[in-house]
Amino acid sequence: RRLTLDECNKVYKSLSIQLTDEQAIGESFYKDMLPDVVEELLKRKIAEESEGAVCVFPEGFKNKEGQRLPFIIRKSDGAYLYATTDLAALRYRVDKLGADAIVYVTDARQKLHFEMLFAVARMAGWASDKVELSHVMFGSVLGAGGAPLKTREGKSVKLKELLDEAVERANAVVEEKNPGLPAEKKAEIA
Repeated sequence: RRLTLDECNKVYKSLSIQLTDEQAIGESFYKDMLPDVVEELLKRKIAEESEGAVCVFPEGFKNKEGQRLPFIIRKSDGAYLYATTDLAALRYRVDKLGADAIVYVTDARQKLHFEMLFAVARMAGWASDKVELSHVMFGSVLGAGGAPLKTREGKSVKLKELLDEAVERANAVVEEKNPGLPAEKKAEIA
């Protein structure tokens, strides 16, 4: 864990982001909270069983046929999903860390997930209207063949590699347009 945090902190530093160890928590931290998330939502009648799974049906979300769209928080086999972990993390960040704003940065394909996550968090009272919940979207990161890279397949480009390449390309542009600049200034601009 320490090695991972140290490597992440190097990337954060290059982006002028400062996180404490308490703020830089991995997904596994929340795993013991998942049953409580589901049970609380069931007990408060925010969630319900549907075809063996446990779902929340936030108002205003419908499928193409006009039926209520489920936000599944426990599968019929008892497994938890990203939705459950995201709810646990959001609740923890607001309740324990005192977050008044949470920003999620993902590709645009996750738009509906985050809209529903925010709706469920507000239904549960885990994020009041005073807590700003934002989803910043970017386009899909495409591989050489033009297909979106998928992290589950282990073929994703690492952020550090992307940043290094961006700096390398920026250096080339700065060098081409301003060859007489001092090296320190070129590095700062890139």
